[in-house]
Amino acid sequence: MATGWASILTQMPNQQNNDYEMFMEKIRNTTIKNPSIDKDLALFQENGSFSDIDYDDTQMTNWTPIQHIERLSDFVYAYTNEKNKYYQNEDLYQKIVKGLEYWYDVDSESDNWWHNQISEPQKLGVLLIQMRIGKKQIPQELETKILKRIQETGGDPAKWTGANRTDIALHWIYRSCLTQNEADLKTAIDNVFNPVVYTTEEGFQHDNSYFQHGEQLYIGGYGDEILKGVTQVASYALGTQYQLDKEKVKLLSKFMRETYYRTVRGQNMSFDVVGRSVSRPGLLNKRTTTTYAQRMIDIDPTHADEYKAIIARLNRKQPADYQVTASHTHYFRGDYSLHVRPQYNFDVRLASTRTKKCEYGNKENLKTYFMSDGCTNIVQTGDEYFNIFPVWNWCHIPGTTAPQVEKIPMDPKAWGVLGTSTYAGGVSDSIYGATAYAYMDTNPEVNTGAKKSWYFFDNEVVCLGAGIQSTSTYPVHTTVNQCFLKDGILVDKGGKEETLANGSYTLQAPQWVLHDKIGYFFPQKEEVFLTAQTQSGRWYDINTSKSKKEEKRDVFTLGINHGVAPKDGSYAYIVVPGKTSAQEMEAYQKENAIEILSNNAKVQAVRNTKLNVWMVTFFEAGTFKHKELSVTVDKPCILMVKDINAKSANLHIADPGQTQSPIQVELKIGKKKQALTADFSQTGIYAGATKQYTVKL
Repeated sequence: MATGWASILTQMPNQQNNDYEMFMEKIRNTTIKNPSIDKDLALFQENGSFSDIDYDDTQMTNWTPIQHIERLSDFVYAYTNEKNKYYQNEDLYQKIVKGLEYWYDVDSESDNWWHNQISEPQKLGVLLIQMRIGKKQIPQELETKILKRIQETGGDPAKWTGANRTDIALHWIYRSCLTQNEADLKTAIDNVFNPVVYTTEEGFQHDNSYFQHGEQLYIGGYGDEILKGVTQVASYALGTQYQLDKEKVKLLSKFMRETYYRTVRGQNMSFDVVGRSVSRPGLLNKRTTTTYAQRMIDIDPTHADEYKAIIARLNRKQPADYQVTASHTHYFRGDYSLHVRPQYNFDVRLASTRTKKCEYGNKENLKTYFMSDGCTNIVQTGDEYFNIFPVWNWCHIPGTTAPQVEKIPMDPKAWGVLGTSTYAGGVSDSIYGATAYAYMDTNPEVNTGAKKSWYFFDNEVVCLGAGIQSTSTYPVHTTVNQCFLKDGILVDKGGKEETLANGSYTLQAPQWVLHDKIGYFFPQKEEVFLTAQTQSGRWYDINTSKSKKEEKRDVFTLGINHGVAPKDGSYAYIVVPGKTSAQEMEAYQKENAIEILSNNAKVQAVRNTKLNVWMVTFFEAGTFKHKELSVTVDKPCILMVKDINAKSANLHIADPGQTQSPIQVELKIGKKKQALTADFSQTGIYAGATKQYTVKL
């Protein structure tokens, strides 16, 4: 049986006039509030302005004049809500009218087009729709000229892509319903729903990721915006002639369930998929997106139970692992890998010559330089990095290998520049996978390169690096993690366990470190640094529109020191979430199913003996051989061999260079040998996708 709006709409005649009214009624019902307005009333002046607002302000981010509309909106909700003490108050009505007249006359504008063409007209549209149910309504002449200006200055959605198109189209819908303009309403809804297609431009990608500002990963941030707009309009359109068609519902549902909400652990999203929003306080918290999931229960009832589980996790009514299923996805368009287990999430963000590095536009995210070079999120509760960023050492972004420069470099373009790597990709069977990255940053301030691989299993992620080289005068570090500090850091040094107090440590060849229920094993003897200390910083240092107040947080940092100017450095560490004691760490080490079989600049390889899964990264043509398995390839690739028996084996293979060239593979297991061609020719946009072969022996 239909629920919510769907059940209401099935009872109503589908006529154009009713469509306008249904749209506006649903808009009102989704924005209901009962605000307290006394403080704002005290600031309201006779001429219709507010005494504390600078109407000449043109700032790009914190544009203060928009508060005028926001306060008038609260006045409107107070005036139209029978539970409010100002309900139907004549004096308040006069202030609303006076305030709108002043706004029209002062005509404030921001230097940021977004405020002028999205934020302001959207807020005005909702305000006018809400006021239509007031005891007295906005004088027609005033409403008409406001709507005319919105039409003239609010932009054309057809000239934009992705979330920006949807956001502009939204106020077109408001205006069209208010003026009963059928042609503009149809245009607006078409522009909202048209981006719900797979594209090679900005928008939904064929790997189920999302791009904005060119070839830039934006699952959150702009991903939030398009979901907000599309689900909003789709819920409005249910039961009308404008209803979202089944194929678009299918695409939207797949993105939300299999990408967007999988990057959210508990309430918080991974920091490396939200773009420059990472520098805004609180922006990782996605509790408000329960609205999107709630809308989808009606829009996509087939998956209602999944949306309900998502809502329960976001509201913390259920733990972060509630109804989470195991998956592994490499987004070959987005250069991004996401490994999900009920107990934890682990992701990797890369950049190649096909994708842009994370941007720092509008003077936001000013220290992002290293974030796209193999950064990782390791989360169990989802709170591990929430609002840590003003105090972060941005040379110690988890997963990255970088020189410890005194000042973070900046790319030449604020809105994202293409990466320099021609080798960035991953192989996946949807449950397990491997991701690899070869890069050389020739920026004179950095001049550092490495060959890096991540191998994903059920209980652990194996992280390898080799061929590390740098001419930087600063030490080069590979950061294992930098997150909030929790009590009880345990270290095993040569079989001797030790609990560390807060401080800074250099550990020579530790076997393992345990912090916050995550175990870090170091199978390759190396110098590990560990700090457990208070770090300070300001949001302003990463986002000039935010507070200059000094923030202090206790931070845990763990990494590997390669020294100054390494020529062929390497590292190996294994991340094992879910460990709570030294005994569990020792038991894992004793029963360890991981074999690191090769770790050099040509070949990196790992085997999980319990799963009997082999994963091999070939940075160049060559042969990998270990005991019963031998693999020879004629081109760089990443592959996984599994389900080995006397007669066959399963091979998964991907081309991280996306060269669209066939790869010759010779697989030998024991004395049996088989050759095959992994044909990536003419794969087009799927050039980075995994191919699977059953090899008959």
